[in-house]
Amino acid sequence: MKRLPGIDPDLADVHAAKAGDSAAFSALLNRLHLRVFRFILRQSASNQDAEDLTQETFLEAYRRLATFQETARFSTWVLGIAQNLVRNYRNRSPQFRYPAISSDSLLTLSDGQNNPEEQLQQQNRINQLRQGIEQHLTPELRQALTLVTLEGMDYQEVAEILEIPLGTVKTRVFRARKALRERLDYTGASQG
Repeated sequence: MKRLPGIDPDLADVHAAKAGDSAAFSALLNRLHLRVFRFILRQSASNQDAEDLTQETFLEAYRRLATFQETARFSTWVLGIAQNLVRNYRNRSPQFRYPAISSDSLLTLSDGQNNPEEQLQQQNRINQLRQGIEQHLTPELRQALTLVTLEGMDYQEVAEILEIPLGTVKTRVFRARKALRERLDYTGASQG
C-alpha cells in the first residue's frame, strides 16, 4: 500500500534527488545523519565504526535511490539499509560485543541537571540495565527493544526495517521487557 505523498516530509527532496538534484540529496543526508549515526552507534563497537557505517549507509542509499518505491517513509528505508549493513558488520566482527556504548558515553547523555548522587544512581541503573540486555536477551529481542525504546520507532517501522511481521515485533518487545523486568526485579530483591 502506498503512503500519501504529504505524509513523508522527505518526499519532495527524494523526488528532486531522483531527478539529479544533488543539493536535495545533501539536504536528506543532513536531516538524517544524526539519527542514522545514533541508530548504528547503538549496535556497533565504536564511534569510528558507526561513522564509517553511516557513510556506507548514505552511499548505498544514493546508489539505490531509484529503487525507493515510497511504500515506507524515506527515513525508514534508509534505516533498513543501515540495519543490513550493521548485520553484515556484526557477522564479520567476532569480537563484537553488544551493546557497544560505554558507560561513560551513557553518562554524557544525561540531562546534566541531576546532582552527583542522582547521577551515580542513574549510572547504576543504566549499568544494571545494560548487563540485563547483554546477558539475558537474544540478539533478536535486543534489536527489537532497541529500535522501539531507544530509537523511538513505532512497531510498524521496526517491522519494515527488520522485514518481519508486525506481530513478531510486538512479541519480541514484550518478551524483552518481561525478561528484563523479571531479571532486574530479581537482582534488585537479592541486593536489597
